[in-house]
Amino acid sequence: MTDTQLLIKYIEECGTSTSAVAEELGITRQGLWKKLKNITEFKQSEIEKITRILKLDSEAQRLIFFTLGVD
Repeated sequence: MTDTQLLIKYIEECGTSTSAVAEELGITRQGLWKKLKNITEFKQSEIEKITRILKLDSEAQRLIFFTLGVD
C-alpha cells in the first residue's frame, strides 16, 4: 500500500502539486487520486517516474510505496 500522507508531504516539499505529478505521469487527477487512496495501485513505471520527479532516495521510495499496513 502507498503511504499517501508521506507521498503528499514529499510532493509539497518538492514545490509541486498533485495535478502536476498526474500530468507528468500521463494520468488524470482522478486517476492519481485513486492511487493515493489505495483504490488502484501504482505501476512500476509510475513509481520510477515519481521517484525521479521528486528526487526520492531509495529509503523514501521504500517507505512510500513498499511498506505494508499503511492506512
